[in-house]
Amino acid sequence: MARYLIALLMALVSINAQADEPLPVELPPDQEAAALKEAEATGLAIYRHDHAAAVATDAALKIRAFKKDKRVRGWITEEQDGLIAVTFIEQSPAALYRVVVSGAGDIVGDVDVLESPQPLTEFEAAAVAARSAAIASEFQPCSDKYNSVVLPSGDDAPDKWTVYLLPGTTKGNVVPIGGTYRMRTVDGAVVESRGFTRTCIALQSDPGAAGMMITHLLDSIPTEAHVFWSLWARSPLYVATPPNGTIWSIESGEITLVKRGTAKD
Repeated sequence: MARYLIALLMALVSINAQADEPLPVELPPDQEAAALKEAEATGLAIYRHDHAAAVATDAALKIRAFKKDKRVRGWITEEQDGLIAVTFIEQSPAALYRVVVSGAGDIVGDVDVLESPQPLTEFEAAAVAARSAAIASEFQPCSDKYNSVVLPSGDDAPDKWTVYLLPGTTKGNVVPIGGTYRMRTVDGAVVESRGFTRTCIALQSDPGAAGMMITHLLDSIPTEAHVFWSLWARSPLYVATPPNGTIWSIESGEITLVKRGTAKD
């Protein structure tokens, strides 16, 4: 861990010089604590849904019909009483296959191969509309392939969704954090968009190392994207944030303050 912290501290020397825009200010303690909790919870939710989709895909690929099914155009996930239902859809859209994944990431029952395409539920149809709007929106991709996670923005707002676009990779030691986006949609239209990096930066995950490291200039604390990619890589992630070079660690989905930066005269 020590050598990563040293590298981070060296990187912080140029944090102000590299910033093209004003750096974010530190949040008041109560707001910071709440934002960190939200980043942890949301990052974990993104990971659970993304992992469930991956597990469901692996299970479905064991079925010959699925492997040859050119109708499949993606999937939608929905949390149901601690389980995550993964529905593979066609272009119309309609449901083709359904898979249920446990909170531990295991398949529950068998892959449900539908005899004919079934209409989507109201939840699924709205999620598909949000996903389609996000994918069709203007953003700078950092990968030829993107996965998506669609989450409802709240039980009291059924027309509002948050879509995360996650760069794909086929390299096991590459963590493609650059090009991660969050889109907020209302009634199937994107109303807010943000990227979590300014470049297509990719981190290296080394099982023999203490963790990964990144300097993040866009927020004064780590975000849900940092939590997600740390969980995805199964590796600690050290994040340096402005305005004063505060250092955080993320491990097993929890964000911990390592060293609070202080303003320089």
